[in-house]
Amino acid sequence: MFTFYKIQNSIHSSFKPPEISSLLEVDHTYCAHFGQEPMAEEAKEERDLLNSIAWPGPLVQGLPVELSSSPAKSYFVIQGSSKQNIGGQLLVNVHVQNFLGLPKDHGGDFLITRLHSPELGAGVAGKVHDHNDGTYTVLFPLLWTGEAWVEITMVHPSEAVVVLKRLQEEQPDRVFFKSLFHSGAISETTVCNLCLPLNKKPLCNYTDPETGEPWYCYKPEMLGCDTRINHYKGGYKKNLITEYEAQFFQR
Repeated sequence: MFTFYKIQNSIHSSFKPPEISSLLEVDHTYCAHFGQEPMAEEAKEERDLLNSIAWPGPLVQGLPVELSSSPAKSYFVIQGSSKQNIGGQLLVNVHVQNFLGLPKDHGGDFLITRLHSPELGAGVAGKVHDHNDGTYTVLFPLLWTGEAWVEITMVHPSEAVVVLKRLQEEQPDRVFFKSLFHSGAISETTVCNLCLPLNKKPLCNYTDPETGEPWYCYKPEMLGCDTRINHYKGGYKKNLITEYEAQFFQR
């Protein structure tokens, strides 16, 4: 998001002449093979980061929506006494069930947890541990004196997370941008993004030579890559999920 912020807030009237990427016979949109090759230390850091955010998913996909996680049927249990010591930790066990009221047998649900005091206006997020069997343990630090309320929100069931993961891999350019190219009496507008399909049109490569952050635009038909004069948000791709997948995103 910080990369997008920098891009959206750095509109320049002139650019360094970019490279033109030749048309490649591949059928995917991921651009990792472009730009600078990471050093061994950077590659290890990338693997560690990806492993740290790896998300478990349903063992069986394509199940009826009735067998997906239901926040209305799920519940949590606060462990220990109703009176706890400040500076300690509050332990909460979460049990996720499907719409039939049966326990789930896998994890992967996206839960947000909060311990808060409406009276004091205080709050703190909990740390969620997924046991990959439909149960979760949440730990809250106890930071103030007085009453505290536990709030757990299921943002997405695990079945929806699988859909989001597919979109991330297959449609990384769901938000797209555009640039205006202008020279003399000729103006052209093309789509730009961090990653673009390589088998449609030649690309103009605006990757940052110092940081290696990728940025590409489709090359205009009549103008060169060095005639790009501005940049703006284009919009969002629509209708990317099936009717079956849409069921898991109902509020």
